[in-house]
Amino acid sequence: MKGSAKPRARRRAAERRRIAGRATLLQAAWNYETLQAIGFAWALLPGLERLYPDPRERARRVLDRLEVFNSNPYLATIGLGVALRLEEEVARGAAGAERRQARLLKALCGSLGALGDRLFWAGWRPALGLAAAVLALATSSPWPAVAFVIAYNVLAQGVRWRGVRAGFAGGAGVARVLQDPFWARASAAAGTAGAVGAGAALGAGAVWAYGFGGGEVRAGIFLLLVALLWLAGLRIGSGDRRLSPVLAFWTVLILLSALFRLIPVLP
Repeated sequence: MKGSAKPRARRRAAERRRIAGRATLLQAAWNYETLQAIGFAWALLPGLERLYPDPRERARRVLDRLEVFNSNPYLATIGLGVALRLEEEVARGAAGAERRQARLLKALCGSLGALGDRLFWAGWRPALGLAAAVLALATSSPWPAVAFVIAYNVLAQGVRWRGVRAGFAGGAGVARVLQDPFWARASAAAGTAGAVGAGAALGAGAVWAYGFGGGEVRAGIFLLLVALLWLAGLRIGSGDRRLSPVLAFWTVLILLSALFRLIPVLP
């Protein structure tokens, strides 16, 4: 028994890695009817193949997974781990396992979306992108962009793998997983990195505008436009409003004009 436990554990770990790898294409079949459900079912397929050798039974479980699912594409892997763990209960015939799985996955969408958006969209992606932009301006080299793509994807895939593993370990008790201090620390670190990156990019942009040949005037225009965009973003975000496309176009045009002298902004 002990001799077979280790190979089985390795196969399960390899299965979870395959699920995490497939989750990279979670949104490849995104649609307005089921959102991420097709990608979710496809990512879960390695586990379903193990649990349901009969193709017809497996197809039925795949169809059951084609319900609406939508979350942050990186932390959705926690939901995949939970689904796999509860799918084992369904395969064993546990009473109420299917209903428990459906309710839990529905409840997870909002929590995983909020946590993932804060971690990636508001943290690591702007921080790494701004750092790459500053380095590109400083070095006039394409390598910062390459480094950004590599670093971001290494981070994203690491979170995907950890998410599947944590969701599988937590199962129905996934609330304990979301309360893990790791996620709070990661979110705080991402927010700090984003703020530092924004400050560095602002300073670098002002220096670049000043050194581009415009002097204090164009550097001042740059900083003024950044401030106006920041205030507009606060107002739009607080009121749940959308920025007018026309206003956005003219704002970007004026910013480019100030930096690249496309039109004479000032005499």
